[in-house]
Amino acid sequence: MEIDQPTLYLILAERAHRSPDALAFSDGSTRLSYGELRREVEALAGGLARLGVGRQDRVALLLPAGLDFIRAFFALQRLAAIPCAFDPSVPAATAVRRASRVRPRLVLTKAMDAVLRGVELDAVPRDRTAPPIPGDGEDVAFLQPTSGTSGEPRAAVVLQRNAIASLRMTREAIGIGPEDVLVSWVPPWHDLGLLRFVLGPVYFGVPCHLVTPAIRTLPLWLQTASEVRATILGAPDFAWRLATRLVDPQGLDLSALRFATNGGEPVRRSTIAAFEERFGVPGALRPGYGLAEATLGVSALRPGEPLRVDDRGNVSCGRPFPGVEVRIAEEPGDGAGEILVRGPAVFAGYFEAGEATAETLRGGWLHTGDIGRLDADGHLYVLGRRRALLKRGGAPLAPRELEEAAAGVPGVRIAAAVGLPPGDLGATEEIAVAAEADPGTEPSRLAGEVAAAVEAALGFAPDRVVVLAPRSIPRTANGKIRHPALRRELIEGDLERRGAVLLSLRSRS
Repeated sequence: MEIDQPTLYLILAERAHRSPDALAFSDGSTRLSYGELRREVEALAGGLARLGVGRQDRVALLLPAGLDFIRAFFALQRLAAIPCAFDPSVPAATAVRRASRVRPRLVLTKAMDAVLRGVELDAVPRDRTAPPIPGDGEDVAFLQPTSGTSGEPRAAVVLQRNAIASLRMTREAIGIGPEDVLVSWVPPWHDLGLLRFVLGPVYFGVPCHLVTPAIRTLPLWLQTASEVRATILGAPDFAWRLATRLVDPQGLDLSALRFATNGGEPVRRSTIAAFEERFGVPGALRPGYGLAEATLGVSALRPGEPLRVDDRGNVSCGRPFPGVEVRIAEEPGDGAGEILVRGPAVFAGYFEAGEATAETLRGGWLHTGDIGRLDADGHLYVLGRRRALLKRGGAPLAPRELEEAAAGVPGVRIAAAVGLPPGDLGATEEIAVAAEADPGTEPSRLAGEVAAAVEAALGFAPDRVVVLAPRSIPRTANGKIRHPALRRELIEGDLERRGAVLLSLRSRS
């Protein structure tokens, strides 16, 4: 049942009033009803108020995924404060540097660390006397760190009305109803994890089962989905790929699954085909496109719509959500250009970064920095970040096209394609494919097979194949490949200096 309230906390309060005994969240050992969640949130909010947290104060959350995170996030919503969540698993000095950028009044952490100089969540007093705070849709709801694929993350300022608009559009696009069951695996400091699996269950009025996000818990994620008859899941493309490789389908029943978001990075047709075949869920994986600056969702392939793939192997990310406008700032070539977005969920700007905000929000449109195209039916195809795109013969080439071919070679853990400055091969940029090798794999064999696989798929071989040790390709905390960082490390020789390069092979002379 839809709830019309101007803030996230008021939505929780009304949900608790309407359905106090309904399951909100479960982590496998503890179950929280909406009524219990609200009571715990009220008590924690009172304690935070005693520590001096008030309206629109910024609070950094360095908390692991789970029920404590949810309690803390909504307690800050109760005070109209502004949470900003960061990955707590990074070294303490890194966590301090990231949190300091938002100049928080308070840092909430789970385990006290002298470097963090924060307040341990369990030490916050519980007090049900927090003052009433009127709700305002123009308040800042939270700061969302961006993915950092192009460098250090910024903090996107998301208003209450932006967040609620995003949730409303998601419900309308996916058709979420009271019969749905969610299982969360994406961390809540990621926009998909926060919007879909922390805020979404409260807005949608459906239960969500929490699984600790880690590669080792992929089997538990799908096992939980099987046990609770999950209807909605979500993860980046790499997680679905890994699950296909690492999880035994024996004994799992995912037949209730009707919408599994695949987004957060370029979607691969091979990933969708392999997962759906292995687990017997045809049509379940739904490609989507979103970003922090759009408060997550921009477009998605709707339930029941057939998968669309263009002649270059790019998968359609569906049509824009209700109320979202998308247009392409076309550049010379094949109709591809920067993806521009307009709608009620578009963020208010970057925290204390006026110049970057003015560059990103222009003429009422969000300039995403991503390159894509629209087909005649309004389906969006995303090629990738502008800075990550390759050029061949003057035409843009998505790194995904080479990466997908290389990743199919036995012994390749992950592959990334980047353009390098022209060397002795000619006047155009060199195209390099970096491939992390499984332990025990012969580098020269792997390099030759990667070059052959790319040539078989695309009709040309990369100029260079670089075979790397495991965990050498730079990635964000969310698992996305940082193409600009890889390009820089290849150019400057950083990978060689730290012994990550097992072999560098030129494909042409």
